[in-house]
Order: sequence, then C-alpha cells, then structure tokens
Amino acid sequence: MDNQTLLEQAVMQVIEAETTAFWNKDYPAWAGCWLHSPAIRMMGWWARGGIRVTVGWEALSATMQTLMQANPAPNPSAALVRREQVNIRLSDHMAWVTFDQYSADTGEPDMDMPGVSYETRILEHHDGAWKIVYAGWLLSEASPA
Repeated sequence: MDNQTLLEQAVMQVIEAETTAFWNKDYPAWAGCWLHSPAIRMMGWWARGGIRVTVGWEALSATMQTLMQANPAPNPSAALVRREQVNIRLSDHMAWVTFDQYSADTGEPDMDMPGVSYETRILEHHDGAWKIVYAGWLLSEASPA
C-alpha cells in the first residue's frame, strides 16, 4: 500500500472515530479527535435547528458535553452511516475531506440528522496524529437511499 493511501486511511479513521464516539456519547473519545484550539470551528445547517456556528474548542467542548449529558444513552447503530463521493486532499500537515453522508432516523430528536448531509472536514497533523479543526455540514431533507 502506498503512502498516500495510508495517509487517507488514517484521516478517515479519525472521521469515523469521531462519529462513533459522538453516537456512543463517549465525550473523551470524541474530544480526542479534535484539536483543542481557539481556531477550530463547526458550522452546519439543518431544517430543525437552522444555522449552527461554533467557534473555538472551549465553546465546542461545552456544547458537546451539554448535548451528551442531556442525551446520555449510547446509540451505536446511528454511527453506521454511509459515506459516498469521498474526496480527500492531502498535504504534509493538512487534510481536506468532503463527502456525502447518508444517515438513518435514529429516534433521537436532539441529535438526529436523517437523510443526506453534505460534509466537509479539515484536519491538521499535530504531534503525530490527525486532529479535526473544522467540521461543516448541510443536511438535505431527502431520505437516505
């Protein structure tokens, strides 16, 4: 396997681990996927919640802890998403990833994002590990195929 493929796999493992930790309500594992920096961002839109913009690790961390505490039951089946149209661009210390993500209705109204979402992740390589520094999503009203 060539180096490019290995790097792409390492980047996707972080993205998959972050999704799994989120749905398992495992805050420490979820937090381990992110760079703890004031420069990070999460931006998204979905019909139920509108526009969401969170800037900086402290704000994102607090938001996720509150969300996970309010919805503490693990929901591992929700992490079984399908990703298509995956595009990964790599440099020495940065990865830019876009994909279409298909998710089922999980029955969790505070956290659910059923349908197709158009996703972007930017990761940076720090201390030997890839970390998410940006997550963006736009949730369509379409049902997952």
